[in-house]
Amino acid sequence: MGRAQKIKNRIKNSSFFGMSYLTGTLILVKFLQLFIKPNEKQILFISYSGRQYSDTPKEAYNMLRTDPDFADYELVWALNKPKLYKQPELGRKISSNSPTFFYHLLKSKYWIANSSIDRLIPFEHKEHIYIQFWHGVPLKALGHSEVGLSKLVQYWYDHVQFDFMFTYSDYDLAKFREVFPRTKQFVTQGQLRKNIVKRYEQNITPARIKYQLGIKSDKPVLLYLPTFRGYDAKEQTNLTQATLAKLSENYTVIYRGHYFTDSMKQGQIITAENYSLYKLFMIADTLITDFSSVFFDFSVYGKKIYLFQPDVSEYCARRGIYLDAKKDLNLPVAYSEVELMQLLQEDDYDYHLLQELTKKYNPHDGDEAAAALKNILMTFL
Repeated sequence: MGRAQKIKNRIKNSSFFGMSYLTGTLILVKFLQLFIKPNEKQILFISYSGRQYSDTPKEAYNMLRTDPDFADYELVWALNKPKLYKQPELGRKISSNSPTFFYHLLKSKYWIANSSIDRLIPFEHKEHIYIQFWHGVPLKALGHSEVGLSKLVQYWYDHVQFDFMFTYSDYDLAKFREVFPRTKQFVTQGQLRKNIVKRYEQNITPARIKYQLGIKSDKPVLLYLPTFRGYDAKEQTNLTQATLAKLSENYTVIYRGHYFTDSMKQGQIITAENYSLYKLFMIADTLITDFSSVFFDFSVYGKKIYLFQPDVSEYCARRGIYLDAKKDLNLPVAYSEVELMQLLQEDDYDYHLLQELTKKYNPHDGDEAAAALKNILMTFL
């Protein structure tokens, strides 16, 4: 974890520093609003608060930059470390860690994000359109349901005003209505991120992805995606090196941690921290995760999903979850490594449950969300 992120975490998790940051930045923003008027044809994109060039904001960017209706728009990306991103399609980049960030934010008429774009400062923005694509179906508790949430983050949940918030299904629509009570309009046409793999399939083959990752074996690919705990767990959380080594006998194992976790570099495991998650979806035959909502996105491809939750009691007590793996999701879940190995050896996986999962939690086609986004932007032309 970088120094800047540590400073952000200290501010976010301290009542004194958090509220001081909120008060000071609100004053700054209100002052800037007196002088900065938005460019009616400028859109600012940010993914995971500037940590990545990825996910739905990236898909929205690629969609709009190739659309003739937006040829004269200024499309701006906010990144914590913009110099690291050299993708040829990227145009204008600004630093989301810079003191000038709020200038660029206020200068942009439209904001497209998958988390906070306002740096946890929920200010009034009557001249801007805030479009929120959340980064997943809410499986972990959010807002007032989240155990130990800092005052600054809770204040943001309670006061942020999204002009439009996209949802996957009736399930997350109900949750987000509670979590983000000041949202003006919910868009129930699904999530644009569902088109990411479709776009990749037009430009890259699974063989090319395997080549880029250095995969030479014909063994099935197992994608392991543990999530971030945010606390010092007393129980086991991740698979041990011994188990991963055992899995490597029959699988090509790819590890991709949460963006807060450190990389794993040991043995035959392939680490893919900075590699596109959706390209990994294309080559993965099996997914193992724990409390990450990523399986909702993976389920649409009809490939095996297993949940590894040895610390489920501790996680529920210290973080909180909305859905039980067995009762609500009907997914195969293991509470020990022995159970997980046994599940993987069984040959009667029920693929029908994946269809039911998608039907309930992720039923819309990505093109529906694309059409809805364009309709929103065209409305304000």
